[in-house]
Formats: sequence, structure tokens, C-alpha cells
Amino acid sequence: MLTTTTHRLRAVALCGAALLLSTGCGQGHGHTPQQLSEMIADTVRDAAASGPLGLGVPDTLFDPARYACSPAVDPGLPGGWRSEAPREAVQDEDPVELGLSDAEGAHSGQVAATVTGPSGENSTAEAGTSDGGWARLDYPDAFDGAEELTTGVYTVVWSDAGTGAPITCDGFEVE
Repeated sequence: MLTTTTHRLRAVALCGAALLLSTGCGQGHGHTPQQLSEMIADTVRDAAASGPLGLGVPDTLFDPARYACSPAVDPGLPGGWRSEAPREAVQDEDPVELGLSDAEGAHSGQVAATVTGPSGENSTAEAGTSDGGWARLDYPDAFDGAEELTTGVYTVVWSDAGTGAPITCDGFEVE
């Protein structure tokens, strides 16, 4: 039920909102939409150039129960990408073989695998692919600065070594 008090409160609220919009929002930021777009693009380019290779997908984690990463990695390169990692938990004394292949054979060149360990440390290594062949890397042996295997889940993000474009995500578990 509307009363005289309700109408006055609405009128005061409307006048307050109009005053705020006309003073605070009326100042503007002084940039055109084109300038804002260029500023955003520069920021993204700077972040990509300064970040470590292969980390184009932040906060991606492998879930060994689903054999999938969350959030999923959308490939930045066309192709029929397949990855390999152990599907059963491995022991901490043996190196882990990781693999990547383009079944369509559209990509040849260097790819990078960035492995994130259970404690959040990252290490990256590169391998070559050609004509649908497999790029293979042993973790931790082929990865500079990689720590010894410890119990937990490891996330592997594959990317193009030249551009940093993400390709796919995989992972494995160590007992």
C-alpha cells in the first residue's frame, strides 16, 4: 500500500540518485572508447610478455578423479590435440613421461609444458612436434628447476613455445 510517506521517500531517493549521476558520473574519465580498448590491449600484451612461458591459463588445476582440468583450457591453436600422462597414481621415485600430439598434423614446432606441483611451484620445458608425432618430456628430469616428485596432484599446461597460446591441460598424481 502506497502512503504519503512512501511517495516522499521515493522522491528523495530519485532526487539523490539524479544528483549523484549529474555530479559524480558526469565528470567522465577523459578517454574515448578507442583509447580504452588500446589501454586494455597494451595491459594484456604486457602481462603476457612478462609472465612465464606456458602459463596462459591461470588457476587451472587437474582433477585426477575426472581426468580433466578445471577450468578447462580452450586451445589457442587449431588442431586435434591429444595429451598423455599417467592415468594411475605413480610412485615418487620414477620420472613421469608426458606427451603431446596434434592428430591433424597441422602444428609442427616447439611446444612448452608447464608443470605446477602440489605446493604451487612451476617449472617449464620445451619439446618439438612434427607431422602428428609426439612431443615427449620426462618430469622432473627435463624441467629446469623442477623439484623432486612428492605426493600430490600435478597440473600440466601445454602451450605453443613461440606465442604462449594455450593448447591443452592434463595432469597426474603421485603417491
